[in-house]
Amino acid sequence: MIMHSKIYGKGQPLLILHGLFGMGDNWTTLGKKWAGDHQEVHLLDLRNHGKSFHSGAMSYDLLSEDLLNYMERHGLSKPVLLGHSMGGKAAMHFSLHYPENARALVVADIAPRSYPAHHQKIITSIKHVPINTLKSRGALNEFLQENIDDPAIRELLSKNSYRTEEDHFAFRFYLPGIENNYEGLISAQSTEKTYHGKALFLCGDESDYIVREDFSEIQKIFPGSEIITIPKAGHWIHLDNPQAVYEKVDRFLKAYQE
Repeated sequence: MIMHSKIYGKGQPLLILHGLFGMGDNWTTLGKKWAGDHQEVHLLDLRNHGKSFHSGAMSYDLLSEDLLNYMERHGLSKPVLLGHSMGGKAAMHFSLHYPENARALVVADIAPRSYPAHHQKIITSIKHVPINTLKSRGALNEFLQENIDDPAIRELLSKNSYRTEEDHFAFRFYLPGIENNYEGLISAQSTEKTYHGKALFLCGDESDYIVREDFSEIQKIFPGSEIITIPKAGHWIHLDNPQAVYEKVDRFLKAYQE
């Protein structure tokens, strides 16, 4: 099965991998801007997300296989990979296991370490949403507000809903496939492998997903890496400061334009 995507522009391929509970559309604005700079931008929906296929199995090994299948289907050779959060972990895993297939790597606000489980409240809230009775995204957002304080997360979940033919709402992500494999998705990258290509790590100055103590491990596993802090940004750096993210990534991408 091949992942769903939206493709913009022509040129050097750039594959963008979203975070947990997200989808490729979350990166549309920036993706279109990079597409205007001689990039062929692929906004991917990872398995169990967006319009891609659902599966009870989900791991970074499988996500890497999904990427290989996608690249083969679309005839892509050595794309640049950009991943945010879970998508960043997927991009790191792919570059470490298939380095010959990754021209360069951009990782947005995630480190190659394990993270404590911190999505339980979100998962529980999703389970309790009376999704079949809601009539608007506004009503969904209002319900989520009872348990989820972060408006960015509520907006993310709301955008991942759609109106069915029966005129009620449903989520695009497949929660059982995510929840049952959650522990693996927050795990660390293997320290037995290194990726020697160029890598750009972006961290939000108001986020704790990448902290200074992570720098040495990043540079150990990715010796060609550069770490840049995005000002006025939390974990959702592409939403909090899109112009800074655009400029830093654009500069990085121009080094790989053919």
